[in-house]
Amino acid sequence: MRLNDSTPRTTLLLAGDVAALIAFAVMGRGSHGVATGLAAVGETLRTAAPFIVGWLAVAPWLGAFRPAATRGLAPMLRTTAITWLPALLAGSLIRALLLGRFSPWSFYVVTFIVGLLLLGGWRAVFALLEARRRHEVLS
Repeated sequence: MRLNDSTPRTTLLLAGDVAALIAFAVMGRGSHGVATGLAAVGETLRTAAPFIVGWLAVAPWLGAFRPAATRGLAPMLRTTAITWLPALLAGSLIRALLLGRFSPWSFYVVTFIVGLLLLGGWRAVFALLEARRRHEVLS
């Protein structure tokens, strides 16, 4: 599925992914004592941007929006995990280019785990709600 697919399902899934990655940036900034409120919206978006770009660059190619790969809890979680690793690598490279340096390895480990929990959590809820909606429509 191409990213420019404008189905409501894809749009909602994409919006939730971006929100999860922004939440990741908010949590990260907050854990380091960096501003996260309304006054820091621009900085928070700047923090999230490399990972959002990495996700958007990789996710369509690996089927992260394709109904067949995301319909149901197990396929959704599998697709999300398979997609997050290369997306994280892409986002981390973009971040390093912007900062002019790489971060300590612990940053990438924490980013992988927390990012996967947030993306996977959001996408699991999406898959469960979608399955429930499909079941209600078929009933």
